[in-house]
Amino acid sequence: MTFDSPAGANRAAIELRAKGSIQEAIGAFRAAVTQFPGNVALHQNLAQMLYETGDTEGAIHEHRLALRCDPNSVASHLGLYELLQITGDRTMALAHQRLALEDQRLFSHVAPHEKRSVLLLCAPGDWQANIPIDFVLDPNTTTVHKLYLLDAPHLRNDSLPRYDVLWNIIAESPESRQYLDLASRIMATQKRPTLNAPARVLATGRPHLGKTLAGTSAHVPALKELAREMVASGDIGFEFPIIVRPVGSHAGAGLRKLDSRAECEHYVAENPSGVYYVSPFVDYSSADGYFRKYRIEFVDGVPYPVHLAISKDWMIHYYNAPMAENEWMRNEEAAFLADLSAAFPPAADATLLALAKAVDLEYFGIDCAIDRNGNVLVFEADPAMLVHASDPIALYPYKHKYIPRIFLAVEAMLDRCKTL
Repeated sequence: MTFDSPAGANRAAIELRAKGSIQEAIGAFRAAVTQFPGNVALHQNLAQMLYETGDTEGAIHEHRLALRCDPNSVASHLGLYELLQITGDRTMALAHQRLALEDQRLFSHVAPHEKRSVLLLCAPGDWQANIPIDFVLDPNTTTVHKLYLLDAPHLRNDSLPRYDVLWNIIAESPESRQYLDLASRIMATQKRPTLNAPARVLATGRPHLGKTLAGTSAHVPALKELAREMVASGDIGFEFPIIVRPVGSHAGAGLRKLDSRAECEHYVAENPSGVYYVSPFVDYSSADGYFRKYRIEFVDGVPYPVHLAISKDWMIHYYNAPMAENEWMRNEEAAFLADLSAAFPPAADATLLALAKAVDLEYFGIDCAIDRNGNVLVFEADPAMLVHASDPIALYPYKHKYIPRIFLAVEAMLDRCKTL
């Protein structure tokens, strides 16, 4: 297979892809990169198609070949930032992101049928650093400008595009506080409507959440921030069992239930950190012995159900809950998504509305349970919780019916702000 030019090769491969012949398209790109060595775009497009087929390592290889041709390629640095997180190499992923952001900090997608435009303030970091907004906004109707905040000198030099609404999508974490400060400084200078004030994002942090929700009937377990030596000694100040995790950890990394002082020293040896969060363990299992963790997203103060994870294990994450294997669990989740009020005790509705008012963010989510007294037990509040409709439709048809309500609510919120 030969081509008259790199552009011709690119067109031929893309046409094959459009016809559904992705393996033939990959073959065309492989022939093209052999015929036209050193063409960055061909390596990058081959990388994208390999990624679509699940060949992550192959995609990484092609982006690295592209960088040999152009060490400053922003697209390949960002491609490796995404791919290396999939393979678990977070350190190298962030190194490639830093190299990309040295050359470019503003990334824009202009919607072909634009109804609204939004400027998003972002922090450098891994996937958990910002709201995973690409799942939420429709690229056909919403123009998106992502501005990554690095430091004050960059802030002075960055020119802002035209936009309707300014949205801070930076999540709360120890690493993000400097970027939330920069976001606050930008928002103070702008005249357009703004969403998710940085000070309110900070109030959702684990050390502050109990105080933030103190005026509501929601139950937030007590929390202490303890140095390694105190945790190792077992001198916690709570009765056992306890829950402990390293400060700054996410997605259950290092999260453990310790049943006695004797386990503490071994825990810190296996999970080294300078500081840990410690809470009393709350048994939130239902009468049938299963634990249920609900995710709810708030848009403009209105709660929307996202998912329900059910497990015999107290440490539930949706990806490790046996939802796919149990139809009765999916039926219960479907009922929750169809009607949050029917799934929760009557008093919970008022609790959720009070919680939304106390958090005072236009867009955020919570992971919660219903404890044995019928109270809303809040594990976490976070503007950057994952909301998507990407699960297999054959197994989870109800998600594809109900999750889009959240996307429409976000559009309505942006459109409301646009008119202010």
